[in-house]
Amino acid sequence: MRRVDTDRALSSVFLVLTLLIFMLNLPYGAEATSHSAQIAQHSSTVGSPSVILQNGANNVSYIYADNTSAKIQIMATNISSSKNYSLNIFNNNSSSWEVRLEYYSCSNPNCTSATIILHNDSFSLWQIKIEEGNISQNSTYYNLAGNTTIYIGVQNLVGNVNGTTILHAYLIIKTPDKTTYALYEITFEFDYSA
Repeated sequence: MRRVDTDRALSSVFLVLTLLIFMLNLPYGAEATSHSAQIAQHSSTVGSPSVILQNGANNVSYIYADNTSAKIQIMATNISSSKNYSLNIFNNNSSSWEVRLEYYSCSNPNCTSATIILHNDSFSLWQIKIEEGNISQNSTYYNLAGNTTIYIGVQNLVGNVNGTTILHAYLIIKTPDKTTYALYEITFEFDYSA
């Protein structure tokens, strides 16, 4: 009697485990396939970003990644120069945004000195300064009104010692009075050769 009860119990456990494994594998596989199809469908309908980067009038920038990252490359001289239209920041939406630059790494800051600004022809706000190998930045946001363009400018660029200063920064694009934001990567490359 005891042997039959043990066999039944083991058989019942085996049956439950088999059904459980079957049930767990089948729905997850079907759900994953359905979910993947939904992701693919959603990603194909995503529009262009509200704020895009464009090459400025100085023709010193290169635009990448769906107009959301850029490199600004300028030759420095031993005489201070300015490129006030290095990169355009275009808001193709009616909503206003707040923007600012924040550097996160720099190599060879002693090679050049420069002041990086945001401006709209009538108002400018400095963002990042490279002076004597030191970097400082302003944490004040600049207003980017709807359907307008502002510019990244490089002022007071002068070479100090032979080499290349490479500064990596984020353009932070924030909804006014909110904490949500987007980050666009911008690289500044200042070359100097005496």
